[in-house]
Amino acid sequence: MTTRSVLRVAAIAVTVLTLVGQRSASADKQNVEEFYGTGFRAVSGVVSTNETLSDCGDSDATSNVILQTNAGTVTYTGILEGTGQLLTKLLSNRCVPSQPHNTFRVLDTFESLTVAGRTGGAVVEIIGYGRIPATGVSVNENTIRILCGTGDLKGVHAEGTLTVSVGPGVDSRAMQLWVHFGHNHDAGFDFLCETLDGN
Repeated sequence: MTTRSVLRVAAIAVTVLTLVGQRSASADKQNVEEFYGTGFRAVSGVVSTNETLSDCGDSDATSNVILQTNAGTVTYTGILEGTGQLLTKLLSNRCVPSQPHNTFRVLDTFESLTVAGRTGGAVVEIIGYGRIPATGVSVNENTIRILCGTGDLKGVHAEGTLTVSVGPGVDSRAMQLWVHFGHNHDAGFDFLCETLDGN
């Protein structure tokens, strides 16, 4: 076989291997279901602990930076249905006492959560920032997503937004969510669901 023939055969073999190794562009879109819905999130029995991280370098006792940890019960209604346990880490910056603001991460853990009619264990993450425009009033805007699921929620992918308004006589935590089932999604958070029922 001539050198030219050998090179031609090698080029064809490389081309075939490349094509065989590629996924079809539509493979991840087959049998994908998308749902949009709204709902509400309610919390109860919350126990908080505070750790002062800084006095802001001044002599004002009302100015500080605090790490707050909250634990309690959370209930979802609407596109998400279920009751689970919440854990929140909130960093509150009160160095300007008249303009306190905060950032936080919430993990809501469910042994049983129904999402768009399918049920399994799940861990939901909420990340956001908030402010306190008046004493006893807090508002915040957040992103919400499901990090992992078990049972019928294995492989679920969901993202959305959550808006919160809390004040005297008011406690509104409304969400909107886009949910996908059936596509090849791996967020790398499956380890969070290893201890939940349904594995």
